[in-house]
Amino acid sequence: MQNKPDLKFWQIWNMSFGFLGIQYGFGLQQANMSPIYRILGAEESNIPGLWLAGPLTGLLLQPIIGALSDRSWSKRWGRRKPYVFIGAIVGSIAMVLMPNSKSVFMAACLMWLLDAGLNSSMEPFRAFVGDILNKKQRPTGFAIQSFMVGFGQTLANLMPLLLPIIGISMAVGGDFSNGISDSVRFPFYIGAAAIFVTVFFTMATTKEYPPENEDYKIKPTFTAEQKKNIAFWHLAITLGAALMAGLFSWRLVGLNQAFIWTAGIGLGVYLFLLLPVFKEILASLSEMPVVMRQLWWVKFFTWYGLPLMWQYLSLAAAKYAFNAPSPDANPAGFEAGKNWGSLCFAMFSISCFTISIFLPAIAKAMGSRRATHALFLSIGAVGFFSVLLSNDKWIYFSGMTLIGLAWGSIMSMPYLMLANAVSPKRMGVYMGIFNGFICVPQFIGMLTVPLYYESLLGDDPRNALVLAGVCMVLAAASCFLIHEPKNTEPGDEPALAIGAH
Repeated sequence: MQNKPDLKFWQIWNMSFGFLGIQYGFGLQQANMSPIYRILGAEESNIPGLWLAGPLTGLLLQPIIGALSDRSWSKRWGRRKPYVFIGAIVGSIAMVLMPNSKSVFMAACLMWLLDAGLNSSMEPFRAFVGDILNKKQRPTGFAIQSFMVGFGQTLANLMPLLLPIIGISMAVGGDFSNGISDSVRFPFYIGAAAIFVTVFFTMATTKEYPPENEDYKIKPTFTAEQKKNIAFWHLAITLGAALMAGLFSWRLVGLNQAFIWTAGIGLGVYLFLLLPVFKEILASLSEMPVVMRQLWWVKFFTWYGLPLMWQYLSLAAAKYAFNAPSPDANPAGFEAGKNWGSLCFAMFSISCFTISIFLPAIAKAMGSRRATHALFLSIGAVGFFSVLLSNDKWIYFSGMTLIGLAWGSIMSMPYLMLANAVSPKRMGVYMGIFNGFICVPQFIGMLTVPLYYESLLGDDPRNALVLAGVCMVLAAASCFLIHEPKNTEPGDEPALAIGAH
């Protein structure tokens, strides 16, 4: 194993700086896509389904990018950086086009393109920490990335306050016919530039280490047991995709056509998984470190609930704090609610990057990363439940402050628990699969929430936020399923051996 030297603080900062632009893009998407969909005519109950782009592209792309980059190396371009840069270009293009959407379909297609670019860039940044930093400095690396998450999203969500200062109108319309205001349009243009510039800066200032040996060049071979595992996961994923496609198409086009969609999607997924790159990914699923398996339920409940925040926070604020249940009923109130939602997300992000500075020290003081993560998830649950206390706009602001503390932990603690349990030569593929732990519950939620949104949740965006709080409580409880080595300081856990090809 390479003896990686300690890096200076600014070297670690530069390594993560591109994450700032990527998270600026995610921040704009998270705060603005639901209002954009509503402005373009989407029904409120269909909002979750329109957010499918994120989890699906992440589920497909991040493990692929991880596996491919594990087996890449160029003296000139490095290992992860080419994937980061290509993703940044794609994401920047989508950012420019998004606010000029003329229909829900066009906006949904551009969201797929945007997510493809951002997800392609994001996974290698997670792998950077394991590739470049030694075990002692990894907590600092993930803390800085968590800071970049919060700071980038804060900048994105403060745009409604910052733009009028430089003379950009916040009014709806202008010379454009789609009703999307300049308060949305210009931040997306700025975001396109931010993604490209920050990623280019990281590429120019960060040096990647070559692989420890040339095993990455060898075509992987699989034992009989691994081939059996590959076949199992191939079938399981195909059936799971077919089932979820059936649920979605049943609601969208009716039962008769749902059978056709189910069969078509199932066959397509089966054939897609025959690509050579998936053999290594599917084999890796059966060889996951124990810690990674134990983190599944934490990630499942966390990411089943969290998308409801991005989908419904601004809509709930508009409905209850500004008396605007829809853009047609009260256009000015709906715009004010959207802008207030952006400010709430800004406070959420400020909480995130503030707490990220102190998280390593808090985890060390508590002596347990799982307990630390459970604590902050519980704080986030309180933030979600607080929206029931009042219709005042400030209740959303204070609630998002608490949820931001949980977000800081979500962006660092699980990755820190995983990084020390993964073999360096497979860091990319396992970080990609671990990000799949984020995507799968989102995908399930976005298919299932529309089935009970009108009945169980009463067609009420505020109730969706309460459901997110329930999920945070379940995620906190699941933290105690994770085994932490005894008599070990956080950060000193030995890496677990991973089955070789």
